Amino acid sequence: MSWPSDPSFVPRAACYRCFKPAVACICVATTRVANQTGITILQHPHERFHAVGTERIARLGFANVRVELLAPWDDAGAIRARIPRGAALLYPGPGACEVASLSRGQIPPHLVIIDGTWFQAKKIYAAHAWLAELPQVRLSPSSPSRYRVRREPQPLYVATIEAIVEALRILEPDTIGLDGLIESFMAMVDRQAQFQFRPSSRLTAEIGGTSGAGSRGARARR
Repeated sequence: MSWPSDPSFVPRAACYRCFKPAVACICVATTRVANQTGITILQHPHERFHAVGTERIARLGFANVRVELLAPWDDAGAIRARIPRGAALLYPGPGACEVASLSRGQIPPHLVIIDGTWFQAKKIYAAHAWLAELPQVRLSPSSPSRYRVRREPQPLYVATIEAIVEALRILEPDTIGLDGLIESFMAMVDRQAQFQFRPSSRLTAEIGGTSGAGSRGARARR
């Protein structure tokens, strides 16, 4: 990587907890939630530094969460070994049960979520057969995603943080702070939307992240 020759150039400050520019840091605004249901996020590597990826909100906001980088071509043996017994995959696969229809005895102690575009999520799901062996649950959101800065392939497909929060509202309705995570998500989206369609430099276009790595159109929640 080469730095600009202009001696006055000063790299913008970045937060290395949320991987966003310091001026757009979401750490302080993200409330901590003591979730009872464990969360494992399987994140496509291209999504890690995406400007408006929502995994960062889940990672900062949930007390009981683990993020694992997983690509379709990876050996997932170690990751699979860390998935707790009884975990369910939150994914609209064949035979997936509605979260809202689960009986008390069917409620999973742990949820696994694939984080990436829907295209990436499908590739990960297809490449790692063990995911299809997990019990699968799905959501039927009552309203479209508020992720207006990224295009979803279907109106009721939602972002990772939206999916996790909606599932936890059903599984553990007494948990405090879930609304705060959605507020952090919406604030991040609103900030990005201010710059998204404005003719500008690359720096302005990437106001939401520390790099332009990754591409995504929608998410499974994605």
